[in-house]
Amino acid sequence: MTWANDSPERLARVLESVPGDGESSASARGLCIAAGFDPTGATATAEAVVGLLRLSGAIETTEKTATGDLHIKANSPVAALFLRSLAAYLRSGTPVIDHWTRAGTVEPPYLPNQVLVGSQLLYLLEARRLALDSEAPPLREGRIVQILINTRLRLAGRRYLMIYDRAARQYQLPGGHQRPDDSSPLATAVRELEEEIPEFAFNPRRDRLTELGEVEVIQQSRTYGAVTRYRMTFFQLTSTRQSLKVGPEGHWVGRHALLDGQALVKGRTVNAAGVRRLIASLPGGLDHLAVGLSLGRRRSFTLLLREKAWEVIGVVLGIAGLVVTLVQLVAESGSR
Repeated sequence: MTWANDSPERLARVLESVPGDGESSASARGLCIAAGFDPTGATATAEAVVGLLRLSGAIETTEKTATGDLHIKANSPVAALFLRSLAAYLRSGTPVIDHWTRAGTVEPPYLPNQVLVGSQLLYLLEARRLALDSEAPPLREGRIVQILINTRLRLAGRRYLMIYDRAARQYQLPGGHQRPDDSSPLATAVRELEEEIPEFAFNPRRDRLTELGEVEVIQQSRTYGAVTRYRMTFFQLTSTRQSLKVGPEGHWVGRHALLDGQALVKGRTVNAAGVRRLIASLPGGLDHLAVGLSLGRRRSFTLLLREKAWEVIGVVLGIAGLVVTLVQLVAESGSR
């Protein structure tokens, strides 16, 4: 196959000359020769072009058995316009997809500039591949460490710390990828705690990390978009600390956020597939785990006010109304 410096122009001519859905199909090799490709390598060129166009689903192909030549045409008016649009991109030298280095995906609805970001388009393609084949092979591997931090708050009950991941745009347990220079999953857990929790410095005299287990989860990466096999090791933090600054990215959630696959935290989705698989393997489940931290009464009321503001306001107004009523009754009794 001979590729000249003006190959983008030649490829643009091929795309523009693909017959529409209301026309007869044409030889892909013939289209490549007519566009100026070397006749001696036209067959290989045609096969490469057809192979790529098949990925778009925009063409129909038939094979002429006598010659083995592939004949193609667009399968709809929109498909024909799509091929012409691709030709225009080739001529301008402008890439169809932008920002291949940008990580992170978003949930629908999408803005035009979001769909054409590399990681977002990959996410949509991989979501479809996974929907078509629930056993679709992963494109990448990842070793993850996550840390369960729980407390019992007065008035609010048990709560579990989750951190908002800005790249993935999801809430998840504190933790992250095991790096090559991490000596062990435990070392990863310590590093991640110190990176994600403000002013936290691991102190073995008061902090302890207990390994809860390891699970494997295959799901899409919300950072890169690709179907990924995650090997996840979980630890629980227990500590004598009386306070823990979680910062603006941290949020204390109820057990439903870990157990309900459709749960939202502050309007954001939650990545807890690995946690749910771990919990299913724990004797006694989630509630059997010991409380790791004791954070005090003030934190409890603050969290309750944040989560159930209207309920708290209702109780306060109810009490105020009762007080007013009692005062009026006492005043009336005194005036008689």
